Amino acid sequence: MTRSLDVEDQQRLVAAFMRVDGMRVRSTRDLCISVLERGLGHRLPLVRHERDLHDVWQLVDACLACPGGIHALVEAVETFHRGSRPMLAVRAIVEELLPEPLLRPSERRELRELVLALESQGMNEFYLAALPALYRRAVGPVGPPPDRGLRGVQDVVAQLEEAPLGTDGVPPLLVFVDDLAGYAKGATATALDEWTSRFAERFGLGRDRLQRLRALRRPVLAPAASAASAGRDAFLVIECRPDGAAPDRFLISAWLQFAGEPGVMLRCDEEPQPLGRLPALVEALLVEDSRVAARENPELTVEFVLPRELLNLPFDQFTITVAGLPRRLGIEHPVVMRSLDRLRHQALRHNWRRKWERLRDEPGSATVTWIGEPGRYDGEELYTLLSEPSAVGLALAFPPGEGAPGPVDEVWVGLQAGAPIVAWCRDERDPVRFAEEVRALLGSDPLSLPQRVRELRRKAVLARATAATAATVTAVTATTGVTATKATTGVTSATGPVAARWPEGAGEPGGSCEQGDAVDAGATTGEEHLGLHLALVFDDADRVPEPYERLKPPA
Repeated sequence: MTRSLDVEDQQRLVAAFMRVDGMRVRSTRDLCISVLERGLGHRLPLVRHERDLHDVWQLVDACLACPGGIHALVEAVETFHRGSRPMLAVRAIVEELLPEPLLRPSERRELRELVLALESQGMNEFYLAALPALYRRAVGPVGPPPDRGLRGVQDVVAQLEEAPLGTDGVPPLLVFVDDLAGYAKGATATALDEWTSRFAERFGLGRDRLQRLRALRRPVLAPAASAASAGRDAFLVIECRPDGAAPDRFLISAWLQFAGEPGVMLRCDEEPQPLGRLPALVEALLVEDSRVAARENPELTVEFVLPRELLNLPFDQFTITVAGLPRRLGIEHPVVMRSLDRLRHQALRHNWRRKWERLRDEPGSATVTWIGEPGRYDGEELYTLLSEPSAVGLALAFPPGEGAPGPVDEVWVGLQAGAPIVAWCRDERDPVRFAEEVRALLGSDPLSLPQRVRELRRKAVLARATAATAATVTAVTATTGVTATKATTGVTSATGPVAARWPEGAGEPGGSCEQGDAVDAGATTGEEHLGLHLALVFDDADRVPEPYERLKPPA
């Protein structure tokens, strides 16, 4: 990471160095550079110049590009000019313009040697590809992005040394080095652990905080899923993070998770992508990535971790092509959404965890609040309604943002209240009809909702085919006068009794509707079928994507 100064400040610093006698003479300047490089533990990428002023400018440039470089240069020059008035002026300017480096020179040298030892053990392409993910986990979800030119572990260490502290007060470099120790072997692993222990003690973190950090140590990339994953629920988690510089582009990351196991990093983009590329990226992960395609468990849920502005997009309608046959993503796999904003706001996690634990442990007592029209409740009223312990879900007959006076809409209130389940129709729907359809869909086991929504989407595709066949037969009958029998696909389906609980009053918040007479959500035919328009947030608080693990409370 390059720490730059503006031209005026760099001129001040160079001029201050030029007032030191030894810096104006090439031979003594060479001696200072020799001492400097010995202190850093490596050679500087320095381009020399014939003119003294230009040569000192190049030296300052090279030191600015090196973590702790300017401070090390001051120490080297002070070896020969300690206490002189020009030297005191140099130190004063450095203290004014640049913060004190995170590492002491001896710590930096030792860490550099350990990283070289780690690299000599042979970090294969999988682990080198993990570096952006390790970086992101170190800085946390709101930390600065990695530099575009990161080529190896030393580059990551250099950038993280100058990264700001995490929200937990832990230096990102410490998190990164602690994770590196998990990849190392033998004496190198032990030495990295000892380095982190000494640094944490000097930094004042305490042994207990370091132990909590090590409890979160997880591999973020692996060549293949372990054999122990066979038979466990599998999840392909795809995150789209907005890029601050380009609001229409997103940083895309993906993990493969198995229930009860750490996530396996599949990709972590450094370059923001247009959203239009996402379908092709999803198809490539499902079809071409052997870690996904060759998994032991055939059942795979696809989860999209999204910012609020993307929640109403039809991700389940993406077309994927496998061996030449195109089909919708949502009929091949259960497809759900998760809230990126809730993951990034620590204050929103408490309600979410409480509601998820209620849903997980007592699904029979869970209720889903239904709202038929936008703007019926203001934000505080709806938040209060959803704060009931049993209110784990929200169902809307309209898309988010409809009729909302500002950035707070019903979906955002539901997420803030902790609801792990939020469902809505992407196109506004008749409220009574929607209430009947969703009540049938919820059934007696809300935890299986993603699988039942997939079945609904499959019914929607068959319903379209039935409607098209019926329309064709009707057209032929009208043209020829031939009497036709009722068109059918030959496919039958049935919906059993439902046991979803609802708030009071004939399908609106405040009362209770019992099971028994619900309408089959798959009974509608053609383009109006709910399966083509239903959006589902299903947010499992027990499975937090890898970069957000540091935000979880300690066990």
